[in-house]
Amino acid sequence: MTEVEALAAIRALFPTLMALSSLALVPLIRLWRGPQRDDAATYATFGVQLLLLITAVGAALAGAGYLSTLKIGQIAIDPSEPGRLLVLLGGIVFAVIVGAGEGRRAGAMGQIALFGIAAIDLALAIPSGIAPIALLLFASLGISGAAASGKDDVGRARAVFRDLRTVSLLLPAVVIAEILRTAISYAAVDASYATPASLAAGTALGVSLVLIVAAGVFPFHGRLIKIFEALPIVGSLLVGVWIPSALALIVMSELSVLASGITDPLGGAIVPGILLAGAATLVFGAVSALLHDDIGEIVGFIAVGNAGWLALAAAAALQSPTDTSSRLIVLPGILTISLFGLWLVSVRRRYGTTSISELGGWARRTGANGIALVAAIIAIAALPPGAVLAARLNLLLLGGNPLIALFAFIGQILLIVAAIRLLLVGFTPQSQTVHEAETRPFANIITVSLVAGSIFVAAAAAGWLALESGGTGPLPPAPSVSPGASFEPAPSVEPSVVPSVEPTPSATVSPEVSPSVVPSGSGEISPAP
Repeated sequence: MTEVEALAAIRALFPTLMALSSLALVPLIRLWRGPQRDDAATYATFGVQLLLLITAVGAALAGAGYLSTLKIGQIAIDPSEPGRLLVLLGGIVFAVIVGAGEGRRAGAMGQIALFGIAAIDLALAIPSGIAPIALLLFASLGISGAAASGKDDVGRARAVFRDLRTVSLLLPAVVIAEILRTAISYAAVDASYATPASLAAGTALGVSLVLIVAAGVFPFHGRLIKIFEALPIVGSLLVGVWIPSALALIVMSELSVLASGITDPLGGAIVPGILLAGAATLVFGAVSALLHDDIGEIVGFIAVGNAGWLALAAAAALQSPTDTSSRLIVLPGILTISLFGLWLVSVRRRYGTTSISELGGWARRTGANGIALVAAIIAIAALPPGAVLAARLNLLLLGGNPLIALFAFIGQILLIVAAIRLLLVGFTPQSQTVHEAETRPFANIITVSLVAGSIFVAAAAAGWLALESGGTGPLPPAPSVSPGASFEPAPSVEPSVVPSVEPTPSATVSPEVSPSVVPSGSGEISPAP
C-alpha cells in the first residue's frame, strides 16, 4: 500500500479507526488506574469523550470527496457530506451526553456511541443498494444488544428482542426491493417483464416501508417507545433516532433516483399513504407526550413525532425528487431529539426519578438543566423562523393535501406544547425529591459542557449556524431508464490531475443558514447550488 493509498484509507475510515482504538484505550486506562481505584471509570469516561471529540474534528478535516475515496475489492467507500456532518455533530453531542450521564458504564456508553456514528458514516459512504441499509439494520441490532447488557432487566431484554424481530422482518423487504430495483433495466428491453414504472413503484414501496417501520412511524411506534423506556439514553438515541435518520437519507436518495429516472409518476397510492402516516404520527406522538407522566416516555413520544417528519420527507422525495426540503429537516430532527435526551439523562442522574409528579421545581433547583430544555424547545420550534421552518412548511405544501398539512401542523404545535409543559413543571413548588437532591456548583466542567453543548446543538438544529463540508463535485444528472440502462451506481473515476495545494478544511461554520444537501446517484451527497 502506497503512502497515498494509506492516507486515503485513514481519511475514509477515520471514525471506524477511532471506534476500534477505544477497544484498546479503555482497558489500558482501567489497567493503569487499577481495578480497585474508584476513579478508573472516570478516567475511562474522559478517554472515550476525548475519542469522540477527536472523531468529530477528524471528520471535519478529512471531509469527503475523491481524496477520501477508498476501494476495497469491488466496494468503493466514498465518505458522503451528510455522513461526515453526522460524525462531526455526533461526536460533540455524545461526548456531552456521556459526561452528563456519569456512572460506571459511561465509558461503555461512549464506546457504543463511537461504533454507532462509525456505522452511520460507513453506511452513507457505500454506494446505493442493499448493503448500506442492511449495515444500518444490523448496527441497530448490535447497539441495542450492547446497550442493554450489563444489567439484568426484563424490560431491556424485551426491547432487544423487539428490535431483533423488527430487523428480521425488514431484511426480506430490503431484499425484495433490491430485486425489483435491479429488474427495472431488464423490463425496459423485454416486454415479458413488468413495466419499469411498476417495478420502480414496488421498489419505492419496499424502501419506504423499511423507513416507516425502522423510524417508528405510527402504527409501528411501539418499538421506539420500548427503546426509550428500557435502553440507556445513548443506545436509545442511536437505535431510535440517529440510525433511522441515516436510513432516511439513504431511502430518500433511492426514492429521488427512482422518481427522476421514471417518466411515469410513481406516487399513486404510495404517497397519500405515507403522508397520512406522517401526519397521524405527528398528532399521535404529540397527544401521547401530553398525556404521559414519565419523562422518558415523553421524550420517546417526541421522537415518534420526529419520525412523522421523516415520513413526510419520504413522500416529498417521491413527489419532487429535486427539492432539498426533505433532506434539510433530517439533521435538525436528530439534534433536537438529542437535546431532549441530554436533558433527560441529566435530570434522571441528578434526581433519580423520571416521574413529573416528583420533579416539581427542578428548573429552579438546577438552572443548567433548565437551559438545556430551553435549548431543546428552541430547536423543536426552529426559532427564529428560518430555513428549517421554511423546509417544514414546504414539505406540507409538496404533499398537496390541505387536510393532511393541517393535521401535521397541529401535531407540531402540540409537540412544542408538550415540551413547554416539561419546562413549566420546573418552576412549580419544589417537590421533596428535588429539594433533597444534591446539586453541583455551576462552575463545574460537566455543568459548563452541558450548557455550552446545549447552546451549540440548539443553534445548529434551529438553523442559526450553517454547517457544510466541501470536497465533492457538482450533482450529476439523474439516471434515465432506457434499453440497457442500469440503476447500479456508476464506478468511481479517479481524477487525472491531483491538485498540488492542500485541501481546505471540510467543515465551516458561518452565520448564515446554508442550503441542504441533495443525494446523487453515486451514493455521494453534495451541497445544492
